[in-house]
Amino acid sequence: MDITARIAALTDLFGPPPAAAPAVDWAAVEAWLEVPLPAEYKALVSAFGPVELGHPDSASIRLHTPCVAADGRYEYASWVVETHRHSAIRPLMFTRRQRPFLPEEGGLLAFATTSDGDHLFWDTSAAEDPDDWPVVLLTTSVAVGGDDPWVEYEVPLLELLFTARRTGVPHPTRPDRLLGPLPGTVRTWAPLAGATAWSPPPRGTYVDARQHAALTEGEGLAAITELIPPPLTPHLGKGSWEELFERLGTRLPPDFVALSERYGAGIWSWWIDMPAPLDLDHWRGLAATVEEMLEGYRSLQEEFPEDFPLPAWPAPGGFLPAVSTIDGDQIGWCVEGEPEEWRVAVNPRHSEQGPPLQGNFTETLLHWLRGGRPAVEGFSWLRRDQDPLEYMFFEPFAPPRGDEA
Repeated sequence: MDITARIAALTDLFGPPPAAAPAVDWAAVEAWLEVPLPAEYKALVSAFGPVELGHPDSASIRLHTPCVAADGRYEYASWVVETHRHSAIRPLMFTRRQRPFLPEEGGLLAFATTSDGDHLFWDTSAAEDPDDWPVVLLTTSVAVGGDDPWVEYEVPLLELLFTARRTGVPHPTRPDRLLGPLPGTVRTWAPLAGATAWSPPPRGTYVDARQHAALTEGEGLAAITELIPPPLTPHLGKGSWEELFERLGTRLPPDFVALSERYGAGIWSWWIDMPAPLDLDHWRGLAATVEEMLEGYRSLQEEFPEDFPLPAWPAPGGFLPAVSTIDGDQIGWCVEGEPEEWRVAVNPRHSEQGPPLQGNFTETLLHWLRGGRPAVEGFSWLRRDQDPLEYMFFEPFAPPRGDEA
């Protein structure tokens, strides 16, 4: 079956293209990547553009294509570079098995993600003909624990899509879970609706130059978003800020609200866990997380009052925890004055609680991301000879589904 017939067969399974695809200069794309691309991918993208195959409420695959988002939050070259960087860092959390990424010879090349946030690549080392490159998946799910986060599908792109639609394909989070069967629907992926044509960056320029500059330049949320691009579809939850504030009994600092709206639920560099701020009924939502941490803090304070000098919220000047680290530290605020004035407070798991820090939550996070040393004993930080860009990332959490709710 030739490529035209295979695209037609895929259309029969998912439906026709939902919109006109942005034009792609494939010669320019391949020159920038320094590798040829599979003909079936070029035909698929030329026909469908940046689409979501399936449905995010069950399972879907999102094609990342050479284009630029209408709001500028997605640009093909930056996405490739950041995805390869993130994917080189992440497996270290689970396995010492490392994979090379382009531009390293024979490296993996990212081309799609799943609705769970997993990354799909071609293994360019597996065959001379790009049409024979097999697809490889790297899961970003925390459920893999110490297991191997990689799945080798051993089939090229279109064959994978056919199988994912009909029966589903293996997924590494647990033996009984599949990616798919994908629903037979297709739509333009919302963040890339209205996307326009992409042009490669000039030779000799660094695609991630803005990230390197943000290591020392800029302030607040603007600098953080330059350092670590926010997810295109952050998971916030289905509630509202007013509902959250009513449940907590207080508004939260506006810098924390703005940060949460841009990034949603996820984990910073596999250390700081950010709950879904508006997931009011889920055990991993911010409301339930705050309530659980406050209950634990009060219990410890009753037993060891000398180690916990701050009262618990809602007492005046009380400690209001919001996020935690993988080491069990709690980070929140000393509630004094208006939320705009609150200072960050920390309850370290392995040392005594000290006074509040200077600065708000976003300023504290930016200082840490840049390799700064928090004024808290026992906190994790980089060695001074380490490049923060090689160690930091934000890994978004997907919305809960089914038995996870």
